[in-house]
Amino acid sequence: MIAAIENYKGIEFVRISTLPEDQQKMILTSVFQRKAIKILRDKELLNDCLPYDTYVEWYMKSYKTVPPVPPQPLERAKELRVAFK
Repeated sequence: MIAAIENYKGIEFVRISTLPEDQQKMILTSVFQRKAIKILRDKELLNDCLPYDTYVEWYMKSYKTVPPVPPQPLERAKELRVAFK
């Protein structure tokens, strides 16, 4: 199952540590682990982020399937509510 998108300041990503265990192991033993990025969010360093496009590319190659369209992230909805106040 494909993971939901997280969004911070326009950067769409997934946290490797929140993925199912089998996906974590598969990513960490593939070349895609090198594409992980770090994001500083509210003084917290997230050092296991994978850009969402990279995650989808890995998913499609690993499972040889087209992933379903994931639901919109909740953080984006929060940002929109704040913007319209």
